Amino acid sequence: MRKKKGWMVAGLLIFSAGMASGAGNSEKLSVLRADQNRLKDGEGREVILRGVNTGGRSKMPPFFPFDPEPDFETALNKYADRVQSLGFNVVRLLVIYEAGEPARGKYDQDYLQKYDAMVEAFARRGIYIIIDSHQDLYSRRLCGDGLPDWALPEKYQNDPAHADCRLWSLRYFTNPVASTADRFWSNADGVQDSYAAFFRMLAERYKNEPAVIGFEPINEPFPGWSGMAHYSEWNQEHLFRLDQKVAKAVQSADPRYLILVDLCPLENQGAWNPRMTKPEINNLVLAPHYYDPGTFGIPFGKAGQQKLIRRGLTRDRALGDFWNSPALLTEYGISPLFKSAPSYINKLYGTIDQLLLSGTFWEASISKTVWNLENTSIFEPDGSLRPGALALDRPYPRAVSGKIDKFSFDPETGELELGWRENPELKSPTEIYLPERIYGGEPSIILEPEGEFTVDRQNHLLSVSPLSGKSQRRLMVKP
Repeated sequence: MRKKKGWMVAGLLIFSAGMASGAGNSEKLSVLRADQNRLKDGEGREVILRGVNTGGRSKMPPFFPFDPEPDFETALNKYADRVQSLGFNVVRLLVIYEAGEPARGKYDQDYLQKYDAMVEAFARRGIYIIIDSHQDLYSRRLCGDGLPDWALPEKYQNDPAHADCRLWSLRYFTNPVASTADRFWSNADGVQDSYAAFFRMLAERYKNEPAVIGFEPINEPFPGWSGMAHYSEWNQEHLFRLDQKVAKAVQSADPRYLILVDLCPLENQGAWNPRMTKPEINNLVLAPHYYDPGTFGIPFGKAGQQKLIRRGLTRDRALGDFWNSPALLTEYGISPLFKSAPSYINKLYGTIDQLLLSGTFWEASISKTVWNLENTSIFEPDGSLRPGALALDRPYPRAVSGKIDKFSFDPETGELELGWRENPELKSPTEIYLPERIYGGEPSIILEPEGEFTVDRQNHLLSVSPLSGKSQRRLMVKP
């Protein structure tokens, strides 16, 4: 690997025979931790995570983000290669409680072994994993996904399962769903205790796998009738207590795990109260979702759209800062089938970059089957990338040897700027992902102050060697 010191890049690039393959990055990943409002790796570098959810197809049997054809292993490797090709360094890997514990106290080993294989496939490719306990409407019996039949009120346990419900989210405000939520939050029949035990089992299972960085105790928790009537109390006395219960179970297996706390989906355009009392959880990460009218392809003025995005994400950033915790958006996005998708993605990530947020885009499935008529995958059923999703392959700083002050990327010109205050105690390089589609030629790289840097064309990484002392650094890259 060649190194250069100075301002020019013409002779810098490291040329390789081709693109990185699925098995091209098998090095051990560093354990991550929450350090005040930033994520840090084992070398002490500040980390930005950018990735995708795995995906809507996982909500239905056989509960994988792809159709296992011609066989599970082949389909998994194809899927993981496609995800890796977009430069992502994290996946939010859905786990469906119904699939893992279909009968109370009896874990489905076939499902868990295949989940193990998915974890291993991403770890082998140098991609971190967030284990997401996913539910929507609590059950397939209620037109959603998530909880097993034994965890439902008896009167709903034999209802037909559906995955073809239009405008499914409106069903949260129906008695079957809201009353089931009330039952869950009251821990009727000890459902939450079994739930926490399931995640302790998973935590034990992956405690020697640093690629598994943490757990999200529940996706889009909905308060039910009682919680909507007493919302602030529900947040503190029910939602955060569940988060704490799962955190205690998970971190008793290994205290290194991050705990990603989601908010009620009613708050998906930014935390209503950016001074909400923080849950008492170690290694806490705020994990809100963000969806606005643009998500659904509803056009409105450019300035108004950008203002809405900025307002919502700034509120989430403010809550993370108030909690002194990192903020990672675990869901946001748009269907790549919409004509407006590339423009919307660029606007959304412009603000995400500015606020130095991490995040996982919704969603990546390789399947002809869609859940509840939501055709939102970034991939076609044959695994090819939908053109509207190409904007997701964009640069970002993966690990920075110091504190990031500024990061921006202009998708029209390809210009990237990164500013950071270098920590003199750190010896590992600052690493920036540079997509082949933007910087495939000989990019112009300007580094201030001058220093050594390398460009790894196989893995699409720019590495900047640290200086010997504390320094304010600035990097600019142009195609």
